[in-house]
Amino acid sequence: MKQETMTKHTVNPKNWLLALYTMPKFQEGEWVDPITRWLIASRVAVVVMSVISGLLGGSLVLVGAPTQFSLSLTLLTTLGLALAHTGSNLVNDYWDARHGIDSADSPRVNYGPQAFVNGEFSRRQLLVSTAVVLAVAALIGFYLAYVAGPLVLVFMALGAAVLLFYSGDPFPLKYRGLGEFAVLLVWGPLMVGGTYFIQTQTLPLWVIVASLPYALGVTTVLFGKHLDKVDFDARNKTHTLVVLLGEGRARWMTKILVALMYVSTVALVVTGVFLPTALLVLFALPLAMWLWKIFSAPKPKTPPEWAIGWPLYFVGVAFIHNRRFGMLYLLGIVLNIAIHLLFPGLQMPKLF
Repeated sequence: MKQETMTKHTVNPKNWLLALYTMPKFQEGEWVDPITRWLIASRVAVVVMSVISGLLGGSLVLVGAPTQFSLSLTLLTTLGLALAHTGSNLVNDYWDARHGIDSADSPRVNYGPQAFVNGEFSRRQLLVSTAVVLAVAALIGFYLAYVAGPLVLVFMALGAAVLLFYSGDPFPLKYRGLGEFAVLLVWGPLMVGGTYFIQTQTLPLWVIVASLPYALGVTTVLFGKHLDKVDFDARNKTHTLVVLLGEGRARWMTKILVALMYVSTVALVVTGVFLPTALLVLFALPLAMWLWKIFSAPKPKTPPEWAIGWPLYFVGVAFIHNRRFGMLYLLGIVLNIAIHLLFPGLQMPKLF
């Protein structure tokens, strides 16, 4: 019996990796170690999107200003972005719970634990933890501003305003149809462009454009999330862009954004910003075609066999596609860098 109890209460690092990759569900009454519960509560599985944006920004430094590249600044900036995103998840869950949007019967609580609703942690524990995470992110930001100059504070202020007030008072962007635009801005020009600026003190137009293919993908994930609960949001007068557009038009908008991810990448190659290695993203096309098919019809009444985390449906497909696209996009840029290192005389005309 003692051995069985110890086994039940043993920390399981495999669950940490599972929580970093997806939103796992455990059987009722099953013991889950505190670290796993915190990782799930703060939704770190989606923080990979911020990690990719930070690494993209550092990679673009190697493309445009290789002598100014700093691995330590790239990793530190990426860590700060990941912590800011984690804290933002908790802040937005707090406001959605306080506004009554996330309740015991809401889709958000059904597809994964909502820390401020499920009661696994006290509100004080959650708020203190959120404050600590955001404080560390802020300290990293202030250090980066010290290293790179006060203009970094502008990127910090804009990013913090969007991340913290996505659902928060006094002007919750999500409830006014601005959440999707905010995500495009943050995961593109602010995160990718900000990482580039910290190391070069410049922000060329081509960097902003190069940030958009991946930022468009992050935006499709948010469209998928809001499509999954469009009826619930409409009943609760949460005016996301999906609610304002209507379910059918929002599905079409998502498909257009996916197409733009590939069109913009091809344009970056054609204009000479990247070598054809960036076209590795085309290996994500099978997932894009699957997404196109799924988003071409309304959400079914019952879950298909492949659905994970029902009532999630659209968002899972969008997230899987975006993760694949983002990793291939990053790999294509890394190969672009490697080719230029091997053939330093190779020059590609840039039209930006």
